Formats: sequence, C-alpha cells, structure tokens
Amino acid sequence: MATVEEKTCLMNQANARDPFNNNSYGTLVDKPYPRVSLPVLDVDDFIDRIMHGYEEGHGENELPADLSVARSLIPAGTASLRDFSYVAPEIPLYLSDHCTGCMDCVTECPDTAILGKVLSESDFQAKLTSIPDEKDRQMFAAQWAKTRKYYDGPQKKGQEGGVFAIIIDPRTCKGCAECVTVLDDHALEMTSKTDKVMEDVRKSHRYFKDFGPSDDRYINENLLVDMMLKERAHIYTGGAGSCAGCGSSGAADRAAGDGSGSGGASAAGGSGCIGGGGCSASAGSGGGVSGGGSGTTLGGGTMARASSQTIGGPVGDAGVGHGDRLAA
Repeated sequence: MATVEEKTCLMNQANARDPFNNNSYGTLVDKPYPRVSLPVLDVDDFIDRIMHGYEEGHGENELPADLSVARSLIPAGTASLRDFSYVAPEIPLYLSDHCTGCMDCVTECPDTAILGKVLSESDFQAKLTSIPDEKDRQMFAAQWAKTRKYYDGPQKKGQEGGVFAIIIDPRTCKGCAECVTVLDDHALEMTSKTDKVMEDVRKSHRYFKDFGPSDDRYINENLLVDMMLKERAHIYTGGAGSCAGCGSSGAADRAAGDGSGSGGASAAGGSGCIGGGGCSASAGSGGGVSGGGSGTTLGGGTMARASSQTIGGPVGDAGVGHGDRLAA
C-alpha cells in the first residue's frame, strides 16, 4: 500500500537549471507536490536522473538499466514538472491593450499553457510593490488589462474594478499558435524565443503565481471561461508529452470539469508522444471527478485513452503508472 510522506519536495524550489522555479507544481498558484512513498521508486531520483537525463539528451543511451528504469515506473504527477520550453522556436506574446478578457485563448490552449487571472486593482497595486526591481515591475504591470468585463462592469455597479492578465507558461507551451488563431481581439501574437523574451516570460510566470489566486468577486461560477480562473478548474494540468496543438489536454480539461467535489481533484501529466512514452504521468487526489483515491496515476499512452478511463470511475490508491494502463 502506498503511503503519503510528509516532507518538502526539493523539486518545488528554484535551482540552477530553473532559476525562476517555473517547473513547479500547481497551475495558477504554487502547490506542494503530493508525495507518495513507494519502496521501488524514488521520485527525486526520477526527476534528477531520469527525466532530466532525457531533457538533456543523454537518457536514451546513458541511463543504466536499474530497477526503476527497466520497469518504466513513473512517479505520480511528475509530468507537470517537465520542461518543454525548448520544443518550439516561438512563443505567444500578450498584447494587453487589445485584450477583451474573452478567455478563448485559455479554454482553447491544448497544453494549459495560457493562464488567466483577475485581481482587484488595489490588491494588484499592493502586490506590485513586492517586486523589488523597477524594470521588472513595469514589465509585469504592462501585462495587466482593464477590460470591459472585469473592470468597467464592476465599476458600473459601484464596485472596484478588476485588472486581468494572460500569462504564458514557458514550461508547457509548444508554440502551436492555436491561441493566436482563435482570438478575434488579436491580443496574442507569436514572437521568437530570444534570451530577453524568455527571461521576461519566465519572470512573469513566476510573479503571476506568486500574486496568489484570482479574486472570487469577479468570477461567475456559471461560466466555463470564468471557472478557468480558479486553480481547481485545472484538474488536468499541462500537455506534457502530447503533440503540439493536438488538443488532448483541452479535451481532458473539458471532460473533467472543475473537480469541485469533496476535497476537489488534482491531476498533472499527459501522454507520451514526446520522449518515448514513458516520461509523463498524472495523479489525482481527493474527491471530485476522479471518484476518490489518492495518488491515482496513469502514464504514457494517449490522453484520449487516459481521460476516458479516468473520468467517472472509482480509482484505487496507487502511486505509479506504466504504459497507458491505469494503476489501480
């Protein structure tokens, strides 16, 4: 029986290869990694030696065939920590002055790489002071818009207006440009991944998560687009190994809903189209759509198969996945 181990996960901290801690657990805000202790698998070893080995290009030929590698065991939820920022030469650039807050780019992104957030103007201004560098403050402030929906609408009702932002998650975006295609307001355009662009994207993503969750006062829970402003809506996070623009993550998001059952639900991972099918995994915990069971895991395979087998059925208390089978 898998047991949950109470200790801080080093993977959720900034390090030399990830100085802004972009590859951290949680989508809109940081969350602790839900560790599962297994006698046959060391999650820290998997990340540092196996997953990073494939990312650096030497995993295929240099990893020893020890028990972990030979069995293709995958720790639950580790796909959300995998970095895909090297996959494409371009990344979306947000043009806040064009944004209407329609959220089409968020709901249509196949990799959960387009993230939205709304804060009251006063709260936003207060949190801006936590950014020590003046240039960084100006850079990040320019990415927040005063849209008719979240700013003008509340003000007409005598309430404080909310400022809205779209942020690109550099670790999951694969440059498919689906977000650019679906927008009528032209609030996103593709740009080359220069060093400066990627530094700003990574810093913005870190500040975005540090600023906390969206303000519930601006969220209509009857609207799908507004629900995507809440962390609990991201029951399936990241395209992980899915192919650029394939839509598997978006399909899983829609099927899963907002995971608002008892304790909610939390999942992370994807398929295995990139990296040999054994580099991704997903994990669920608590109640919600998955029907209970902590550490529900699946790895490899395609997300279409994964979502159809996960949603709606009870799942066991497992901690590793193998191929495209559910570990129950």
